[in-house]
Amino acid sequence: MTATALPILFILLFLLCLASSLAFVVLLAIWLYRDAKLHGQDPVLWVLICIFASPIIALIFYLAFGRKQTMLPCQSCQTPIPHTARYCEACGAANEQYGQPLPRRKMSGFLKGAIVTGVLSMLSVVFTFVALFALMMNAGSSAVPTESTSLPIRGSSFSVNSGWSLLNLQNHNEGVWTFTMNKSSNGYHLDSTFALDDPDTRTLMANVDCTGGPLLLNISQDGQLVESIDLSRAESQPVAIPLDGCTAGPVDLQLTNEGATDISGHVWVE
Repeated sequence: MTATALPILFILLFLLCLASSLAFVVLLAIWLYRDAKLHGQDPVLWVLICIFASPIIALIFYLAFGRKQTMLPCQSCQTPIPHTARYCEACGAANEQYGQPLPRRKMSGFLKGAIVTGVLSMLSVVFTFVALFALMMNAGSSAVPTESTSLPIRGSSFSVNSGWSLLNLQNHNEGVWTFTMNKSSNGYHLDSTFALDDPDTRTLMANVDCTGGPLLLNISQDGQLVESIDLSRAESQPVAIPLDGCTAGPVDLQLTNEGATDISGHVWVE
């Protein structure tokens, strides 16, 4: 599966997880409301517990403590009365079902729907994490092979960032800086650094795929910008960037997004 398809799959699974979880809460709340009325409980209280505490906790406690008393409609006035009551408290009519076994109740459609959506929600959570793991593995396993003479690139120890990003994943493995980012706000950046030994013989290589742009790769040293390259305008990949404008020592790299989407790529030093 491609690096672009994996984020889309992750988003779809995440949306499925949200939708199924919401449906589970709604259906369970409806069932709790209706069933609580039949068992002489406060239906609003159980619905509030379901929504604001946890639907699982609400279901467990309701099944354990809330269904002790079953209410049945009075044969005379249809007012709900306890199954064990001899007379209706509303009209005084005798309870014709007193002493008789409780009628069997079929599982309501709301409870069935809650069970189905609950199972679907749990499965979607599992597959969402699997998709996220696949994204991370894809980012790490697709590193560009480099020669043993390449310089290792490592993550920046501290970087102040602002804005937001969606599915921002990056790692540093075997001298290669690998990253994927589906979308982000303008100005959002990723940072790395490496130690340059010979500026005249070293070349910075960037193999980046993205939609739109600009996507800037800024090369800085000692806090000063040395060069800025718009990778979204590159005519061919990978882009070779000479480092003869730098001096031996630490070099900072900053990938700054100014409108690009579906970003994935590798940066290394040859």
